[in-house]
Amino acid sequence: MSDPTEPHRALEICSPEDLLQYRALLEALNNPFAVADEKNHLTYVNKSFAAMLEYEQDEMIGRKIGDFLDPANRAIQEQAIEKRTAGETSRYPLEWIAKSGRKVHTIVSGVPILDEECKYNGAFAVITDVSAQVEAERRYRILAEESLQALTVIQNSKYKYVNPAFASMVGYTREEILGMEPDTAFKLIHEEDRGYLLRLVKDRRAGRRVPIPHEYRLVCKNGSIRWVQAYTSQIVFEGRPATQVLIIDVTEAKEAQKRLRESQEMFRIVMNTVPQFVFWKDLESVYLGCNENFARVAGVEDPDDIQGMKDTDLAWREEEAARLRRIDRRVIESDSAEHGIVMTQHQADGSDVWIELSVVPLHDEDGKVIAVLGSYDDITEKRRAQDELRKSEEKYRNLAEHFLQSITIMSETELLYYNQAFKNMIGYSDAELEKMSISDVWNLVHPEDRAYMRKHIADALANRPVPHDQECQFVRKDGTVRWVECFSTKVDFEGEPAVQTLFVDVTDRIEGMKQLDSAKDRALLYLDILGHDIAQQLQVILNSAALMNNATDDKMKDSFLNVIRDSVRKASRMIDRAKSTEMLLSVPLSERSLGAALGTCVEALSDRTKGVSFELKIQVVDSNIFADQYLELLITQLLVNAVEHNPSDDKRVWVTLSDTESGFIVSIADNGPGIPDTIKGGLFDMSRRYGGLGLHSANQIVEKYRGRIEVHDRVPGDHTKGAEFRLWFPKLYRAPGSL
Repeated sequence: MSDPTEPHRALEICSPEDLLQYRALLEALNNPFAVADEKNHLTYVNKSFAAMLEYEQDEMIGRKIGDFLDPANRAIQEQAIEKRTAGETSRYPLEWIAKSGRKVHTIVSGVPILDEECKYNGAFAVITDVSAQVEAERRYRILAEESLQALTVIQNSKYKYVNPAFASMVGYTREEILGMEPDTAFKLIHEEDRGYLLRLVKDRRAGRRVPIPHEYRLVCKNGSIRWVQAYTSQIVFEGRPATQVLIIDVTEAKEAQKRLRESQEMFRIVMNTVPQFVFWKDLESVYLGCNENFARVAGVEDPDDIQGMKDTDLAWREEEAARLRRIDRRVIESDSAEHGIVMTQHQADGSDVWIELSVVPLHDEDGKVIAVLGSYDDITEKRRAQDELRKSEEKYRNLAEHFLQSITIMSETELLYYNQAFKNMIGYSDAELEKMSISDVWNLVHPEDRAYMRKHIADALANRPVPHDQECQFVRKDGTVRWVECFSTKVDFEGEPAVQTLFVDVTDRIEGMKQLDSAKDRALLYLDILGHDIAQQLQVILNSAALMNNATDDKMKDSFLNVIRDSVRKASRMIDRAKSTEMLLSVPLSERSLGAALGTCVEALSDRTKGVSFELKIQVVDSNIFADQYLELLITQLLVNAVEHNPSDDKRVWVTLSDTESGFIVSIADNGPGIPDTIKGGLFDMSRRYGGLGLHSANQIVEKYRGRIEVHDRVPGDHTKGAEFRLWFPKLYRAPGSL
């Protein structure tokens, strides 16, 4: 009779070969599973473990476990083997290196295999892939405050930081722990373990190697004892050296290990260590066994009681039981596994959950199907989270798509989202926007505002303050410009930091304000003309009429009549000039050729004027700008001004068209008497009346085109050599994809 104090003899598992008699069952497990001999060589790995590390099973069997680990994790695994050699089970985190070089984070639950003399003969382990959790922690930057594991920082023998998990573990508030003096804090350590920890501290300070992790007991506030594994590292905390301790409560794990050693049935214990719900049936879909998780949700008090039952005897609904039987039949008849079956399950506690089920055939030594093995995961919370996320995304998209204002979401490298209002504002289709690179997207912003908007988005991404209601310009596909106010905020878009910007189109408001200012200026100009120029001519008419009425000489009367006629003509010309631009504000802008307009005006004026030499020089090929029907009037007024105010017998006018990076420059120079510096500054000031009606009208036209007009000396520094009027017009900016 075997000694009951020797658990592995009671289990009849004295070697890795004994364990491998369960190969079919182990092969069907969803969780990775491995067996190693006493020299730490792999003697068996199931398909799940091989697939996790991207190897074939044959590639792994026979190799040392350390071949799949880096030096640090190799040391961790070797320490675990030391415990197993002493007959202890262990549960610890381990990072593997896959065939591609990818790191795989796992939790290893290892159990020693002892021969009849309790000599270490190898070990087996259930490996849980936690890479997804580790990646999630990295991606979403889970802070220590949210950690499920206890975390402390110790400095000068005092707790300088503890997270909520540690406070909850020991039953004290964080304030109580942080306020503890070193002696009081040290009493949280079980008295039997204090000497051990002091030796570890001494060894660490002396530079000697200390075990990682190390285990000890904590004494809780209520007097209960918790076994923990501690992972320590040296850090700088608040500018000073400190020790960071990650503490894992392994109390339950140690109790499970104890039960494992005491267990009479290795197979059931293995099944109960996995988080999945596991069952197996015969060819008639009659249950042969299950793990505890499955028994609980099926409404069976003890896993042994499920033997002989069918799905119709369990908690499932009738249609669910029928579907499970159909799945069993397909697997048995096709001798092929079915994975990823998503279905509902009514459980014993009355709840309805979603499960993801896998069913595989089990074979005897001859390869004949003798049973089916099934396992599943509860994916209820996962589906609920996915549904909530989908609903949230749909709600946001519906709101954004029907929002009247433009919305974009942009990262550093691409335009991630835009709504219909944004497409309408810039005039591009979805197909055109999807083809745009990030440079093309930035080219939608007017060159004058592009540098600012780049900084605006970069500041928002970096969480720096950004001004609200900042104005900038966008260029539509047709080349027209839209003014917008932008409101930006940083968001997380599909796991990527991005900036959401709301654009409010204020073009009509800005243009309205410009038109209002222009209308005001024109109204003041008309008022000035009526009150000064025309009133002056009327006064001349009245005075001449009075003198003519008293004159007795016909010659004298004719003279006064000529004066009256001349004044009437002058007043009429003033009215005609003023009326020539009365529709200026209402006429829309369109694409016009500046060079063509200059050529037309110079040619027309050359034919009408005698004794004037015009010289036209056009130095650009494409000179298109946004203008209207008043472009020729603007040019003509300046050409006429150059001729009318030039008393020279040899009148000469030089007209030049050139360009800069952002605009075109038209220069109209003459050899007249010029304009003194004292007058240049107020030439376009209506209150001073230096420029006359023609120049003021010209200035209003240029402002409508978003340009400017300046007056200079033709010969710098000598105004007596003639004047030069320079007009600057912004270039017609062509956005990406426009014709």
